[in-house]
Amino acid sequence: MKNRRQTKIINIVKSMQVHTHDELIDALDAEGVQVTQATVSRDIKELGIIKVPSADGGSVYSLPEAVSEPNRNRVDMVSDSIKAVNSALHTIVINTFPGMASAVAAAVDSVMHNDILGSVAGDDAVIIIAKSVESATELEAKIKMVFRLE
Repeated sequence: MKNRRQTKIINIVKSMQVHTHDELIDALDAEGVQVTQATVSRDIKELGIIKVPSADGGSVYSLPEAVSEPNRNRVDMVSDSIKAVNSALHTIVINTFPGMASAVAAAVDSVMHNDILGSVAGDDAVIIIAKSVESATELEAKIKMVFRLE
């Protein structure tokens, strides 16, 4: 539920200008997701969403550019290799096409080294160990955002 809601928040912030919590709540409601202001506030903080100046002189929510330019190239090169990202307890599993897990793990390690305890790559899967159960769910959403999977 939380992951689905946060994915919708990411998509809304990417696709339209959102100025306030109320606008975000209304957009989520239009997507069939009922939330409170407190939940939206927590999600914004967890996702690292920030306010940036807008053309109209106000400010809008924006996703942080979490990836530096050199790492963006590495991430973009392997994004199409990822088939699925899922989390369970402290673990995130990234399923890849055969032979691509090491490249995906290297990209994850370079971009998210502060967020993870470690990763192990096989032939077609990467296992990432998160610092906590809660951070695993957040990290799953962040991986999907950074690798532009949703």
